[in-house]
Amino acid sequence: MRKRTVRAMTLCAGLGVLACGSGGVQPGAPPPKPGSGGPVVDTKIDYEEALRGAAIKLTGNLPSLDEIKAVRDAGEGAQAAQLGKTVDDYLSRPGFASVMVDYFRDVFKMGGQDMRGGASVNMDHAPTFAAMLVVTERPFTEIVTATKNTCQTLDRMSGKFTTAACPNPTATGVLTDAGVQAQFYSSMAFRRVRWVQETFACRKFPTEIAKTAEQRPGGAYVSPWPYDSLTGKLNNKSARIDFQDDKSIICANCHTTMNHLAPLFARFTPAGMASPMIQVKVPIPMEPTATLTDWLPAQEMTAWRLGVPAADLPALGAAIAADPAFGRCVATRVWNWALSRPDVVEDGATLTDELANQLVKDLSDNNWNVKTLIKRAFTSDAFVRY
Repeated sequence: MRKRTVRAMTLCAGLGVLACGSGGVQPGAPPPKPGSGGPVVDTKIDYEEALRGAAIKLTGNLPSLDEIKAVRDAGEGAQAAQLGKTVDDYLSRPGFASVMVDYFRDVFKMGGQDMRGGASVNMDHAPTFAAMLVVTERPFTEIVTATKNTCQTLDRMSGKFTTAACPNPTATGVLTDAGVQAQFYSSMAFRRVRWVQETFACRKFPTEIAKTAEQRPGGAYVSPWPYDSLTGKLNNKSARIDFQDDKSIICANCHTTMNHLAPLFARFTPAGMASPMIQVKVPIPMEPTATLTDWLPAQEMTAWRLGVPAADLPALGAAIAADPAFGRCVATRVWNWALSRPDVVEDGATLTDELANQLVKDLSDNNWNVKTLIKRAFTSDAFVRY
């Protein structure tokens, strides 16, 4: 228990998490380097403990006696290299593929097989595709841009991936995955939009914030989008949902972004199948099928962000992959997982700018190879300090 408490203190110092408070940082100590472990009370570098943590996370088992002895006997100055060698071995094992599938099941909040919209839907294709990208060291940007072979299965014994036939013939990474679309089916496609936002940008809505807020009867309007860029009573007297309502709450703060994204995901059935027609409903009596003007006035186009139009899902995938928030999100999730930190979205466990920028640079310089990012996390100064 002492180790776990000290690790939390170390992370607070090493990553500059304000929510942790002063923790174990020594009074008057200089700010620690991000990820270094920093000057923390009652902590030390412990390669054997780090080996144990890496083995459990990367293989699901404790380290072998030979692995423990190899790190213990390496001697001061060589233990870091020995830990790195062992982590490389863990990353090359067949079981690492299973670890990655389970990791992405957690990240994507999906997995298994389920009945949706009267059909059996595979909820594992998307997590398994993501795992395949990591294990085979393909650019992780393909998670939102790949145009083929996005439905994968895994033989957990051999660690081998096999391409499966996708229910939807046209692919844009996991954005067109039937399991994703079925899992997050909802009125006006808003759950699908939330999933994309929180999974690939690691932020809750509202995500676009103007430099200057505009005061309205119900509070501050903080979105940079023009207020009339979404449907409401101000520009459409017959609007079925008034997204411009500002009497008690400013719906537009979130919906200026959400409404520009939702139509892109509206043409998937409750079973996740692509359709030429809009399939989602408006949450009013009789639940009518939505039309484009339920989200946006006629002159508005779909977009990822203000100034980043996305006419279709391939354009959206490219926009997400090019957004700095995407790389930061990937790096933050890997770092938090490795160092047993809370969730970045639900718990606000973010990284310092210095650490995040360095991790994203490394990720980009290595052609978006997430496996190298995982090794860096599991051999970092922060990981080996307890």
